[in-house]
Amino acid sequence: MALIATQITHLLESESLLISAPTSSLAFEHIAYNSNDVKPKTLLFIKGHFKAEYLTQAIERGVTAIVAPAGFVHATDLPTWVVEDVTIAMSVLSMAFYQYPQNELALIGITGTKGKTSAAYMAYEILRAATGDKVALSSTLAVITGPAPANNYRAHLTTPEAPDLYRWMREAVDNGMTHMVMEVSSQAYKMDRVYGLRYNVGVFLNISPDHVGENEHPTFEDYLEHKMMLFDHAEQIVLNADSDYFTTLLAQAENVVAHDGIWLYGQADAEDTRADVTFATKTADLSGSTFSLIEENGQAQQLQIAGTYHLDIPGDFNESNATAMAIATRLVGADATAISEGLGVVKIPGRMQLLQSQHHGTIYVDYAHNYASIAALLQFVRQNETVEKLRIVVGAPGNKGVSRRPGIGQAISEGADVVYLTADDPQFEDPAAIADEIQAHIMNPQVSIEREMDRTKAIEQAITAAGPNDVVVLAAKGLDEYQKINGVDTPYENDWAVANRIVQTLEK
Repeated sequence: MALIATQITHLLESESLLISAPTSSLAFEHIAYNSNDVKPKTLLFIKGHFKAEYLTQAIERGVTAIVAPAGFVHATDLPTWVVEDVTIAMSVLSMAFYQYPQNELALIGITGTKGKTSAAYMAYEILRAATGDKVALSSTLAVITGPAPANNYRAHLTTPEAPDLYRWMREAVDNGMTHMVMEVSSQAYKMDRVYGLRYNVGVFLNISPDHVGENEHPTFEDYLEHKMMLFDHAEQIVLNADSDYFTTLLAQAENVVAHDGIWLYGQADAEDTRADVTFATKTADLSGSTFSLIEENGQAQQLQIAGTYHLDIPGDFNESNATAMAIATRLVGADATAISEGLGVVKIPGRMQLLQSQHHGTIYVDYAHNYASIAALLQFVRQNETVEKLRIVVGAPGNKGVSRRPGIGQAISEGADVVYLTADDPQFEDPAAIADEIQAHIMNPQVSIEREMDRTKAIEQAITAAGPNDVVVLAAKGLDEYQKINGVDTPYENDWAVANRIVQTLEK
């Protein structure tokens, strides 16, 4: 991989990003946006809260040139491209550096307030079956660029920064991958991480208030606007007809994609549905469900995916996601056989993981982290378990998603009997203060409130107190092996491991 100085100048000029360019004939063999990721012949992007001392460190490591915003000040003689927007420049140049790998992949982009990760893993397994394991994945949990263990990376963002994204895409292509499934967050569009990237299929699962706060979206309208930007960058759109704000979503989709490129899906028993493909539950229990897909019109019948499918994950909201993924994967080459095979084997790490205890009831571990996902999870438990007391261990992240906190309190009020408020990536905030905000919105006086900011201790208290007919829900952290505290990823055992250890100790 390489970029030369004249190529950089030309690309930045073509996007109307360039303020000034150096006179240089340099060639670059590496690109980076972190001063710790610098080696000789590196082009470094000065983005975000990049302190001047970071560049001093990068110079010591051998950085060759920089791309910087107009306001960045540093006493350096390094060749410098000054640009209007560094993040857009980073995306444009990353594509070129990695030789436009997106052009060699069939891309599915998935957005939604809840369910992105589950849906992404469904699509991934379907396409593994369809392509003979030639599909890559970029999700909240992991990035997979090939079949070897060395091609599996821990994810740090729902949608990676552009240099990381295109590096992984290039690696996927070089590994023989033909398809890629990506979660696409609203922040990815707000921060221009996917600037210029187009998807063969864009999937919009749902929308509800979330990610509103000083470090994210200032208003729900801004959040919705950035979610809908996926429509502008997709050749075909798969849209949930049961979603809130459906009329707004459909109008925006119709503005940018032809009618026959929009595929609507929803529940079969929904009133006045406009869905092309509907789903209906046939059987369901705690281990999963069997459901049917119905092609409701001539456009849908082109798909040839009508039939009965088994999903080894419980919850009708997962049937909805599975329907979306059946359509999306069909549009990039999967058939009904591959869809059936993929849905039959899919497992989502940290999602609806179930642990049975003889004396302390049933324990669910799930990444549910906002009103919509927590309320759906608690409702599912109520509908499918005989519950004496439903206990939930939950917190909320610090310095992000502040708007989630009232909703978490509301979901607890509606579905829980006992809540253990605790820490969940508090960052630079006091977890007790975050718990105060959640507690202020628990309006149901019947809910018993416990507080323990040590998450491991909170889980231990919840499971120990549970009787044989109770259910304990461990929400939001899943398999995360760290807590974000004061800017540091602090090692944490993970909810699933903690629960298993506690149960084994109690059951001895």
